[in-house]
Amino acid sequence: MKAYFSFLGVGLVLGLYTEVQLKLVAGIKPKGFIVVLFAYPLFLTFFYATSRIINRLVASSWKADVVHYLVVGAIGLAIEWTWLGNGPGSNAWQLGMWAMWTTWGFGPRVLTRDSGVLVQGRKRFWSAFITVAILLSATVLIVTNPKFKLVVSVTALSASYLVWSVWLLILGWRSRHGRNMQLETSA
Repeated sequence: MKAYFSFLGVGLVLGLYTEVQLKLVAGIKPKGFIVVLFAYPLFLTFFYATSRIINRLVASSWKADVVHYLVVGAIGLAIEWTWLGNGPGSNAWQLGMWAMWTTWGFGPRVLTRDSGVLVQGRKRFWSAFITVAILLSATVLIVTNPKFKLVVSVTALSASYLVWSVWLLILGWRSRHGRNMQLETSA
């Protein structure tokens, strides 16, 4: 049960950041935040169950990570395209949506993993996450034009989540292959 609540907590932090940024800081459909507060735990519960099933079906830990990453991204885009109306023909940023879903749906799988190799990687990830969250929120609060707020928010969120999504895949690979997270310095 502890693993589930850890997964849920990490996923909520990673996912709700987008919603706080767009709905509360940038002011885009703020009433939608209430719906998200109920929907995200349901999605994360499904992703947690999916993660456990994938672990049973896929022998290689790294391959299981990749399968989970792809499944979460595909489910996320399917939801965006069908329920939310942000299909490929809309002016939504498809890569940014993929990255957001994979970050908050796959991230908990890696960030809650019991791996000594991940200690430094987790610290760096969370430091970067918090730094970007503070800087982006401050920037969006300073901007007064609502349309520009939207452009800044969506662009910065898409770019941030893309970096975080790839970063999490790398952390997953390193944790499964015993790679040390220490930066190598040359003399």
